[in-house]
Amino acid sequence: MGRRCAVNGTKSKRAGSLTQLVSPPKPAVALRVGVTGHRQARLAASQIARINVQIDAVLDAVAEGVGRAAAKYREDYAAAPPKLYFVSALADGADTLAAKRALDKDWRLLAPLPFSKDAYAADFSADDRRELDELLERADAVTELDGLRGSAALEEKAYLQAGVMTIMQSDFVVAIWDGEEARGIGGTAMIKEEALAVGRLVVWINAAADKDPVFLRADGTETPFDLEAVYAAVDAVVAPPPAEEIEHAFSGKKTHARAAYRAYAEETKHAFNYGSFFQFWERVFAGKWPFSVRLISATPEAEIARARKTTLADKIEATLHDRQVFDDLIIPRFVWADHLAIHYGNLYRSSYFFNYLFAAIAVFLALLHLVTDDLEFGSKTIWITTEVILIILILGVTTAGKRGRWHEKWIDYRQLAEEMRQYRLYFLTLGRKTGIDEFTQGEGGEAAGWVDWYFAATRREAGMTSGSFDATSICVIAETVLHEEILPQIAYHDRKAATLHVMEHRLHVLGEMAFATTLLICLGYLFLVFFGEKHGTDLQHQVYLFEKVAKNWVTMMTGFLPALGAAFFGIRVQGEFGSTAERSHATAAQLKNIAEKFEKLAGEETPRLPSLRRHVEEVAQAMLMENMDWRLLYISKPLNLPG
Repeated sequence: MGRRCAVNGTKSKRAGSLTQLVSPPKPAVALRVGVTGHRQARLAASQIARINVQIDAVLDAVAEGVGRAAAKYREDYAAAPPKLYFVSALADGADTLAAKRALDKDWRLLAPLPFSKDAYAADFSADDRRELDELLERADAVTELDGLRGSAALEEKAYLQAGVMTIMQSDFVVAIWDGEEARGIGGTAMIKEEALAVGRLVVWINAAADKDPVFLRADGTETPFDLEAVYAAVDAVVAPPPAEEIEHAFSGKKTHARAAYRAYAEETKHAFNYGSFFQFWERVFAGKWPFSVRLISATPEAEIARARKTTLADKIEATLHDRQVFDDLIIPRFVWADHLAIHYGNLYRSSYFFNYLFAAIAVFLALLHLVTDDLEFGSKTIWITTEVILIILILGVTTAGKRGRWHEKWIDYRQLAEEMRQYRLYFLTLGRKTGIDEFTQGEGGEAAGWVDWYFAATRREAGMTSGSFDATSICVIAETVLHEEILPQIAYHDRKAATLHVMEHRLHVLGEMAFATTLLICLGYLFLVFFGEKHGTDLQHQVYLFEKVAKNWVTMMTGFLPALGAAFFGIRVQGEFGSTAERSHATAAQLKNIAEKFEKLAGEETPRLPSLRRHVEEVAQAMLMENMDWRLLYISKPLNLPG
């Protein structure tokens, strides 16, 4: 089982070192160049030297462009050498020519093979096979796709899959092409067209004539391949998010994506659990024991160390290469985003709980002197002073939340954390992010464009998964994703929906009870007054004495209880517990349907990679769509004064 061993078939332990990160890690500058080209039989011997020279020129120009971009954007990237990846299926001919040139220039080779290594050997002579083995030994990652032999149609489908994977793992594609129409499925001309169709920039090196390389455009035009064009092309891929200021929806403040990213990159760990106030009352309203709330949060270092002990890559016994990508890249970036999302989410939730509850208490304090004067307990000055302190605290919390952008950061950092969570699945199955980008547009989403940029930069830096997608591997991955990701997520959303439904119901009932109790007190008081007036003098006197004693209590309670009911209502509206519960319920139902597909796939004798990738993308999209719906729901609910 090729996927379940280290790159060269030997077991190896990871270094396991824990990098002490004081802030979220910045991505390294990285760029991926893929190649599609003719087989050896279609390359004239007289053209080989010229093709090699032009490959060198393209690689050198791109490397220079990446170096220039790294210097230009050094503030927003990690202080690490740029990573240059070359993606090649290593077919005999142009693929291997280009791969050798790239390796000689210290590029990292990513090799998506159409078949298993042994099956792929049928494409090579004995000498060419030795060359292939040497290239595979030098590769950074080798992915053995599940292509089949046995017929021309099956082989064409396998070559097409490898070509598409080359495109999807590349930012630019070099087409070493003779300019003729496609002769079959999966050939150079078809892969070149596919690259243009999905928006990849294609550099054409003419395989049959001594012509300068050119950029091909989707509209069929050609533009010169020169340094300025290369600089612009590289810049379009790696440039940080835009710095144009826009007015952030609902905050009324000017902001921009690059500033939001830089604020994220400068964040630090937060050890105190600022969500303890919210979590206490959440448990109270949900009918749970509230005193289990912890005041100290786990640090990113501790969470990274814990997560590294058992990763998704470990559970499928992935290659050493993939485990290192998890340890050094995916886990730290997910943990930091999750840690900060939890921190700012806790601040935001605790703040609006505090504001609404203590606004009601402030009303209570303003009226408390009505009953305490007779009891000779405290004084009006004390209660008003306490009320002033509470109002100042409410104003201070709200001002700090607005200036600190707690609401905005919570939403953005949670989006990033969820994208990084799903990237674990994408990376291990050669998956791709699917149609949710449009949900970050509008309603303040433009300022969150840095999240997609950060995700794309991480994906470029990670390179490609390494291992074999044979039938056994696909079954193991399907079973692992089912039991380690889907079923736990179903259980989580079921619990979340149940808890939020209880909170929504109890807040609703408590609010109604507060108003109903107010009504009963008012009616009771009016009844006593009316009843006393209709009867004798003695009873009137008794009612008068009761009214004198009780009226202050009545005044205080009929002022405080509506304020308390309004506080419960405000918490319900701000928290959107009912809507969030319904969304979690719908997500759980969607995941249950997808779980059935994984069970079926894991039970097949010959499961196929396209099915696995499609189902993984369905899982990721379901969970990301849940997060996007949550984002759209909460983005219109910034922290404000209760009113």
